Amino acid sequence: MKLPGVVTAMVLMLGAAHAAEPLKVVCIGDSITQGRKGVGKHVPTLSYRYPLWKKFVDANVAVQYVGAQKTGFEGSPEYPDHNGKKFVNDNEGYWGWTTEGVSGKLKETSKTWKADLAIVMLGTNDKDKEKSLEPTLKAMAEIVATLRANNPKMIVVIGQPFQEWKPFPELSKAYAELAAKLNTAESPVLTVATSTGWVSKPDLDGTCTVDWVHPNAVGDEKLASAFFELLKPVLKIK
Repeated sequence: MKLPGVVTAMVLMLGAAHAAEPLKVVCIGDSITQGRKGVGKHVPTLSYRYPLWKKFVDANVAVQYVGAQKTGFEGSPEYPDHNGKKFVNDNEGYWGWTTEGVSGKLKETSKTWKADLAIVMLGTNDKDKEKSLEPTLKAMAEIVATLRANNPKMIVVIGQPFQEWKPFPELSKAYAELAAKLNTAESPVLTVATSTGWVSKPDLDGTCTVDWVHPNAVGDEKLASAFFELLKPVLKIK
């Protein structure tokens, strides 16, 4: 079966990128990306990055996480080894930061690493999104531009928000529209729906969060699976 044009381009680019060395992946976002050690009453959160990394390991795909951050919020939680490999906690997650704030930070930190693939999850902390989505969308477009300055062939995957209340469904749609505008054959920009089957309320069976917003292990696994399923044809994983 012939893959769609964009996916075919991604296969060629990523295949070339990690044929001789690990695929370099930068995960960008706020607390959902950074995770936290968990101090006092706060529950440790590992971030989707850890179960996604385990999926790469299980699929025998060599990846290297990159980023200026080397820890979670207030320190790193425990990340057990997996199949004899150690998790490297490099990331670009900034606890409590807005899309605009992370965009500004990346202009500085992206000079310290090189990546082939960027996974971006942002928008939760943007205070103006109830009035207008434009500041968030402008900042997201700036992030894509910064990533392309880092690597003109950067592949960007934007995770759509999983929160079910306004304005997150609207932001999900707007991200998809923005990605379609920014997408090119040389540097694909794609979105991933993460809200399917999501349960935000912490006291419900099957909940995906520890506090309505920050994912628990179930939520992290759902996010990791959503990203991995998109990447499977790219990485030629059955």
